[in-house]
Amino acid sequence: MIADKDEIIYSLKKFVNELENTINSSIKNNNTDVKDIYNKLGIALLWIGCCLDRLRENKVIYSSEEHNLEKAFRGAYDAQKHSISLVTFNHFRQGGITSPFHFPLVIPAPNYYFSKLDETVLEHKKEIKIYNKILSNKPIMLEVRNIEKIILSKLQCV
Repeated sequence: MIADKDEIIYSLKKFVNELENTINSSIKNNNTDVKDIYNKLGIALLWIGCCLDRLRENKVIYSSEEHNLEKAFRGAYDAQKHSISLVTFNHFRQGGITSPFHFPLVIPAPNYYFSKLDETVLEHKKEIKIYNKILSNKPIMLEVRNIEKIILSKLQCV
């Protein structure tokens, strides 16, 4: 049983929503300065990490896919805690067309993505390898919403 479950759920939702609002605002305003995104992601990762710690204490069981995402976010959370240079973002992936064309043609929308991390930056290399495999080059909000959904469903069970 988690004594402060309502407060944790509130905090997780609040800071994930703030991250999403900041990302959407930055995209809308064509702001390529990642400082605000970095700040909001750091706070969201803090609450994601706190939730994952509480779930671990309660011996929550994950599916294989959920377990990999949980480990990837632990890697992101640990990287964020240890050095400001560990979690960076590709500013924008601007849409456009290059030649020669390759089909299927994909024109990515402007967005912020998780960057690939150097595997030597943390002692827990396995977490960074999983982070790179699961999160690197993926849209930040898509993956944050995925882990949020898992956390909220698991918190409802404890």
